[in-house]
Order: sequence, then C-alpha cells, then structure tokens
Amino acid sequence: MADNRMNDIRSIEGGGKPLPYRDERKSPLTLTLSLQGRGFPTVLLVVGFYLLVSMAAALAQAEMFRCVMPNGSVVFSDRAISEQCRKMENLPPLLRAPDVPPPSPEAVAPEEKTPPPSEPAQVPTPGRGRRIDPPSDAAILIHDVKAVPNFNSLLGIAMFQATMQLENGDGDWTAEQVCIDVRFRDVTLIFLDVRQVGCLDGLKPLDSRSFTVTYTGLIPPRLFPIMAEATVAFVRWVK
Repeated sequence: MADNRMNDIRSIEGGGKPLPYRDERKSPLTLTLSLQGRGFPTVLLVVGFYLLVSMAAALAQAEMFRCVMPNGSVVFSDRAISEQCRKMENLPPLLRAPDVPPPSPEAVAPEEKTPPPSEPAQVPTPGRGRRIDPPSDAAILIHDVKAVPNFNSLLGIAMFQATMQLENGDGDWTAEQVCIDVRFRDVTLIFLDVRQVGCLDGLKPLDSRSFTVTYTGLIPPRLFPIMAEATVAFVRWVK
C-alpha cells in the first residue's frame, strides 16, 4: 500500500508519467563545461590561458646542473646526467639579445668589379711622330733620277741603268736597308715597260749617297731613248 502511494506521488510530480529510478549513491554529480554556441573566440581564450599557465610552470621548474663526466669533461644540463652533478644556484636572469639593425646599403662592401682589359703594348709604327717610333718611308728622298741605255750588239743584250741621289732626311734613325723600285719605259710608251728593284745598305741620318739600279734584258727591235721612275719600296730603320 505504501509503495503504491509513493508511485502515485512521483507520477503526479512528473506530469502523470512515472519518474525513472535513480540511485544517488552510484551516480556522482558531474559538471560539464560546454562551449557550444560560444563561438571560436571563446575557444582561443581558453587555449591561450592554458598555454600561459603551462609556460609559467615550466619556467618556475627550470633548473641547471653542472655535471662532471667520467672523461673529465664538464657538461651543463637541465637534469643530473652523472653521479657528479651539482645544482647551480643564484643564476643570473636571462637577458634578451638586443636587436641588431640590418646593415645599411652604404656599409655593404661593394662587389669587386672585373678590371678592364689592359691595352696592348704599343708597337712602333712608322711615321707617328713619337721618338720611340721610326720615321715613315717618306723620310727617304730621291733626287736627280737619270736613265741611261747600254746595248751590246754582239751578245744581243741591253742594259738599262737608272742613277739617282738618295738622302735620309731623318736626324735620329739610320736606314739600315733602302730598296728602290725603278720602272723603265721608252719615251713612246710602246716598246719598253719593265721594272727592277735595287737595295742600298747603311744610309745614316742626314746622309746622302748616289745609287744605281740596273736592268738587263734583250735588245729591243728598235733603239730609242728611255726614261725611269723611282719610288721607295722598303726601308728598315734602326737607331
């Protein structure tokens, strides 16, 4: 009878429905923190607070040991790693390294530039007007050119000679060798047109010497006057 009354009371309190039975001794009271609907900022706040607490605890428990190893070396560690370890007390506080500003562009060492290629050594060039350069071939002057024909009728040979006066117009350089190109022609410019080169050695500065160039050939069909044109073909200068 008493049990039926108790069930009726629970049914009335539960809106007509029988209340489930709960054993207070086996069901402890549990507090659950729900972040549902709080949003993402609340999650970050909780996680950040946890990290700060963890870092503070780690710093408070940080220790430094000075340990002597069996080989005699000294090792510093955050824990005792050998039998001869001593905890270090009154350590100075950790200091933050100062910020070093980046070097300015002016302080940066300039890049090594490749030196420009050196100019080639100066080679003496005739006629450039410097004392280290030999004079031009125009310093050899030719005067009084005369052409003389010689005929040998017995041998059938003709010899054409050109005589001239050569002068070295330079006062410092010696013409070690001077070669003259002579062109022999007849006055009618029809029967004869030959060339002959002759060379003279050792024409000193401001010196003048006579010189002859000879051409040997066959006697032409007709005897006629000849003329000669002389030009400088080559000069070797020495000083």
